[in-house]
Amino acid sequence: MTYYVHSVASLRKILWADSILGGITAIVGITLAKLAGRFLGLPVAVVFAIAVITLLYALLAFSLAIQKRPPVLRLVFLIRANWFWTGVSIFLLIRFISGCTVYGAIFLILQVLVVGLLALLEGRHLMQTEPLS
Repeated sequence: MTYYVHSVASLRKILWADSILGGITAIVGITLAKLAGRFLGLPVAVVFAIAVITLLYALLAFSLAIQKRPPVLRLVFLIRANWFWTGVSIFLLIRFISGCTVYGAIFLILQVLVVGLLALLEGRHLMQTEPLS
């Protein structure tokens, strides 16, 4: 299956949003993991793991956003990884919803919604080419 990117300018705006939102979440989570864990009612290890993984996503999105034409394979990887992380986030929501604070529940719900929305929006910029017969 071959893909191409359309509306690169629009895609780059979404990639910038992905990298900025992810970067902020990662920096706060890594530097304030203990405090955030107490505030959210989540284990510190979970907060830290979310932050580190989010940092990796943010760096990948940033590496794509700074390019005039983002490489299709890396974009496909980011989109699939975002869908995977959406699934993991749903699992985390189900696993920790009963023990977290209201703020933790909001954070986990937003994690699912934002990452899923980013995957959807980024994916809409990929078009599949028709195979030649």
